[in-house]
Amino acid sequence: MISKQFIKSSFIYSIVGALPLFSGIVLLPFYTNMLTTAQFGVLALYIAFAAIMQLVVNFGLEQYLGAHWVDFKDNVQKARENVGTVISMLLIIGLIFLAVFAFTGAPVFSAFTELNGNKTTLEFYPWGFMSLLTAIFNSLFKSYISLLIFQQRPERFFWMNLLNFVLTIAISLAILFYKPFSLAGPMYGRLLSGLGIFVVALFYFIREFGISFHIRLLKGIAVFCFPLFVYFILSWTGANLDRYIIAYFLDARDVGIFVFAIQCTLLLDFLNSGLAYSIYPKVYSIWKEKEINYATTEVNRYFNGFTAMTLLIVPVVVIALPLIIPFVVKNRDFYLTFRFLAILFSGYTLSGIRAYFWAPLMYFKKTKALPRIFLLSAIFQVAVSIGLISFFGLIGAVWANVMVKPVQILLMYIESRKVFDYRINMWKLVYLPVIFISVVLVTETVCADSTRLLVEIGQLFLAVVLVGLVYRNELIPVIRERLHLKG
Repeated sequence: MISKQFIKSSFIYSIVGALPLFSGIVLLPFYTNMLTTAQFGVLALYIAFAAIMQLVVNFGLEQYLGAHWVDFKDNVQKARENVGTVISMLLIIGLIFLAVFAFTGAPVFSAFTELNGNKTTLEFYPWGFMSLLTAIFNSLFKSYISLLIFQQRPERFFWMNLLNFVLTIAISLAILFYKPFSLAGPMYGRLLSGLGIFVVALFYFIREFGISFHIRLLKGIAVFCFPLFVYFILSWTGANLDRYIIAYFLDARDVGIFVFAIQCTLLLDFLNSGLAYSIYPKVYSIWKEKEINYATTEVNRYFNGFTAMTLLIVPVVVIALPLIIPFVVKNRDFYLTFRFLAILFSGYTLSGIRAYFWAPLMYFKKTKALPRIFLLSAIFQVAVSIGLISFFGLIGAVWANVMVKPVQILLMYIESRKVFDYRINMWKLVYLPVIFISVVLVTETVCADSTRLLVEIGQLFLAVVLVGLVYRNELIPVIRERLHLKG
């Protein structure tokens, strides 16, 4: 039986671990109302720069600590050597990049500004430099947070994440209200909160493990971390490079509009991740108990249900957001995103099959396939983004964002079928979302702003009909049972 402590810990790790996402959602209305659309776009570019620098500085060391903690947790000396070396590497890598960018940062940022014809201005001093510092601070903090999970210390995990959340919100809003329509609030909020959590994490690291540097450990660390590092960089490319392409061909205002649209999808992204990670333990248990590497009806039902739920949720969210957003966002520039929401969200109806093709790669530890998958999908996305954005503008970025999803899923299928035999219901997992996406793309392309709500209500009706028809054998007994109980 699952213990109460396990349930409590799982809740803390999943919900509290998502606080960085929630801080972005909490701050979003303030940013959209107290920054111009162009400033919001430029802020997104600096945040994306901080994100990739955090990945570079971290080099997958966060994952190394978590994955290897079980190997040295019972050996104090070994733990001090491994963790102490990781701390030293994080600090050394951070200092190296500070030194490198002290000389190259300004020219690189200026070159980007000149190349895009001054449509989008990026400055290394002060904002780029602050982004780099924030990345270094967060790299060490995230490594300590990862270690806390595997040490099974949910209370400290909770307080550390809560400290980060409160500092980010409080400092950002205090400066933003004092100095509206300036990047100072968001940038100092991220920097100073990052400094605070960096100091606390470094204090605990040193107190528990000290700082050391053992050269003999470097080869093993590099072998483990490098594939993950490549995977994370390629993931960043798929998630963030399009905004730099928009900045190059269009301008910062368009970046702001596109990023706001992407931010609107975060809650559904979080919901889908939660659904997937609630399914995986059940599916993995079935595969382990039966010692199988092929699909079964029992397992298929989880992913079929995932697809059905997403199909019903997506059109509801698409209808609701344009009705809710004007109550919290007063900058009407951001209302242009309403034209893109249905197309962006439609790609999420493929989440069920994506989760299915992802599961065997994780269960059978075929993570070496991830760099291949994400390299090819990143190349595709960059090429398509450049082509579509240069010719069609902002809608091109939206189309590219959706087009990469089936490509990525196909690559996952190609890799995962090497270790797993799929026997799936094509209507439930493939045809249903493909039909829905196709209808959305056609109707959203031809409809006007004045008729968009009616069109999207029609999309909801279509989703209900499709799910009802395809899942009628599962739904009818449930409905009869409910009616019988009610009677």
